Amino acid sequence: MPDCNRTYPVRVDVRLTEEERDALNAEAMQRGITRQELLRARVLSEANQPAPIPEIKPVHYSRGRDVIDACMAAVRRRFDVPHVQLEPLICTVICALNAKR
Repeated sequence: MPDCNRTYPVRVDVRLTEEERDALNAEAMQRGITRQELLRARVLSEANQPAPIPEIKPVHYSRGRDVIDACMAAVRRRFDVPHVQLEPLICTVICALNAKR
């Protein structure tokens, strides 16, 4: 391919189930790389050697009570919701967001 401007001119096709593809997407996102980079690192690594891919970056949503208090203050500025009803609602939303990852 003399007139090809791609860095990697050879294409390799891999067939995966949707679940396998989604798992690879999730792992690549956690590591901060593309799925293509993750697969390339795994394919080119030596047998019985770990692939040279970045470590998984942990994601932290909550910084303790400060996050809950900040959310409650923001909601109270816009809506007239009693404190007793607001706190469990905000905690439920924070837990749901945290569980998605």
